[in-house]
Amino acid sequence: MAGRRGRPVKPVPPGPVGAFAERLRLARRYRGLSRDEVAKAMACSLATVRRAEAGDTLPQLPIARSYAAVCGIDPDEVEALWKRARRADRRRPGPAAPDPSAELRSVCDFAGLGALLVVVYEEAGAPSYRELERRAKPRARELAPLPRSTVGRVLAGAPLSERRLVAFLTACGVPEETFPLWLRARRRAHRSRTLARRRLSRVRAAEAAWSSRSRLEYERALDSLRPS
Repeated sequence: MAGRRGRPVKPVPPGPVGAFAERLRLARRYRGLSRDEVAKAMACSLATVRRAEAGDTLPQLPIARSYAAVCGIDPDEVEALWKRARRADRRRPGPAAPDPSAELRSVCDFAGLGALLVVVYEEAGAPSYRELERRAKPRARELAPLPRSTVGRVLAGAPLSERRLVAFLTACGVPEETFPLWLRARRRAHRSRTLARRRLSRVRAAEAAWSSRSRLEYERALDSLRPS
């Protein structure tokens, strides 16, 4: 098979993940779009679109949804196909999925915490943001509301409160006995962020003193940066 400019198109691998990728390819071709045009409409890299169409790995559900929106695939259809492919892909023999609980002890920032929350989200079947919001609603007063916009920020590694973290874990069906591990990781991330902000403030004070040519203020600012 050849592409739009006569170049050979790599066939997708057999299996549900490959079939999902082929569905994406067909939708794009039917709309008469190039991969580059799809990438621009999705506001993502061309490599992301190529990986989604390659069929070697299943793209994350938000990527699949965005692709569907650009190429005119019914969102319910693409989500159903994605979940079917994910269930089948999990049954294939291969390396075990990482256990977030085992990795939590090494988390020291919100980026690392967010990466493990993505694992939790995907292990829960990557439900829609609306579905997570619905699941968290019964305990919103006790914990915290979980609006869809917040879910996106959580998965991107943004800082979050302890109550919101517990609300997210609850919505994803994480066992409550693991919550203390998650909360300790979140506190370490918060401390790291606070210390980084303080150091940045001191560096800026040193720069301001230098720019004002005040040698005494500059030396005092440098002293504040030295370990006590």
